[in-house]
Amino acid sequence: MTEPVKETARRFLDEISTLTLATTQGNEPWAATVFFAADKHFNLYFVSDHRTQHGRDTEANPTIAATINPDCDNWHDVRGLQIRGQVSVVEGAERAKALAIYFKKFPQIDVLYAKPKGEHEETIAARLKAANFYKITPEMIRVIDNAQGFGYREEFVP
Repeated sequence: MTEPVKETARRFLDEISTLTLATTQGNEPWAATVFFAADKHFNLYFVSDHRTQHGRDTEANPTIAATINPDCDNWHDVRGLQIRGQVSVVEGAERAKALAIYFKKFPQIDVLYAKPKGEHEETIAARLKAANFYKITPEMIRVIDNAQGFGYREEFVP
C-alpha cells in the first residue's frame, strides 16, 4: 500500500513547481510560496534570502508545514501533499547537490545562474549565489485526493 502512495507523492513533487511553506516565530504564523525541487528521499530544496520572514522564522523555529497542490476550481479536484518536517540551511557539498537537483527541475535558472545576460540577469544571478539553499526534511507526508472520495488521505513517513 505504501509504494503506490509514495509514487503518487513523487509524481506531485515532479510535476508541481511551487510549495507553500508555513513557518512560525513566537505565536506569529507566516506562509510563503517558493519554487522547490525534491530528491529521491523526498527531501525538498528551495532557495531564499535569509532576511525574508520565512528565513528568519526557520532560524528561530525549524519546524515547518508545507502544502504542494495544483490549482483547481472544483472540490472534487482538490489533490496534493501536506507535509510536516524540519528545515535547515545546506552548505558545502550538500549545497552543490541541492543546486544540481534544483537546476535539473529548473534548467532556465541554471542558464541564468551560469551565464546571465544583461544587468538585470546579473543581479538575479548574484542574489541567487548569495542566497541560502534550504532543505526540508519531511517527518510526514500526507497525500490528499478528493477524486478518490471527499477527504481521502494517506500518510507515510519517508
